[in-house]
Parts: sequence; C-alpha cells; structure tokens
Amino acid sequence: MRLSKTGYYADFVIYAAVVTTATIVTAWRSTAYEISVWLLAAVIGVLVWTLIEYILHRFVLHQIPPFAAMHDAHHEDPLAFVGTPTWLSLSFIIGVVFLPAWALGSFNTASGLAAGVMAGFFWYGLVHHAIHYRKPRMLATRLLLASRRHAQHHYGRQPGNFGVTTSLWDHVFGTTLHVASDRPLQAD
Repeated sequence: MRLSKTGYYADFVIYAAVVTTATIVTAWRSTAYEISVWLLAAVIGVLVWTLIEYILHRFVLHQIPPFAAMHDAHHEDPLAFVGTPTWLSLSFIIGVVFLPAWALGSFNTASGLAAGVMAGFFWYGLVHHAIHYRKPRMLATRLLLASRRHAQHHYGRQPGNFGVTTSLWDHVFGTTLHVASDRPLQAD
C-alpha cells in the first residue's frame, strides 16, 4: 500500500531500534549459554525470514487479489513509497513468530527468533530500497547482482526472481530468471 515518506522510512528506524535493544538486553542480562541459544535462534530467524520473504512475494503479493493489486502499484511505480505499515509487519512478526515460539519454547529462544526475523526484514527493506533508489550509494554498488535479478523480476517476460535478499529459494523452487550477465556465452 502507498505510504507517507515517514511511514516508508519508519521500518528502518523501528526495526533497527528493536533488534539493537533486544541484542543489548540479551547480552547484558543472560548467561553465556543463554546468549548462544539466543544467537542460534536469531540466525535461524534470519534464514526463516528469507523463506517468508519468498513465500509472501511469490504467492501473496502476486496471486492473492487484494494484495496483488497493492503490489502492482509497486511494479507500476518502483520509486513510489509502497510497502507494509510498520505496525502491521511488527504485529505479524509478534503474532506468527514470537508468540508461538514462546508458547512452544522459552522467552529467550522466541526473542532470538523474532529478532532474527526482524533483522532479516530490516535487511530486506534496506536491500530493496538500495536496489530501487540506488542509495545508500556504497551499498547499492555492492548489490549489482541483486539489482539485476530484481530488474528481471520487474521487467522480465515471465514471473520469477521473487527473492530480493537471496536467490536461494528461487533456485530451490525453480523460479530463477537468469540475467544476461549470468548466461554463458554460446559459440557460433
């Protein structure tokens, strides 16, 4: 959905603050064992995020009518402030990741898992922003392959390249669109 400039940039501030706070509190108040469990859960959370990103982008944003219509606005105007409001994405992470993980395990594990998913979501937002806006320039120049993959997603003739932060799940599920620079040269 279309967001105000403030709404668009809110993710960058809020998610950075929440993940940083969770990390500091865990490091300060936990034993070495609890910290290692939290860090493992956070790494798993980042990996889980990449799959959530792929599933949401491929199936929800491209196939479910009300969401697909909103996502089409992004495809029509890639520089518009289009996204998910922070209150909605944060509620989703708390309701679908944190609370079930806490109910099934411990607060420490749930906190690490949720922080990992949030860190993954933050990285997704940063990568997607850098790809479209070419800012921050230093990051954007390091993301040229991701930019090419994402441009193929936006302007390719067939659907694919649904992963923004990684092409892993596109390879796993056979939705990789190869960019011209990835194709081997053919001999005549």
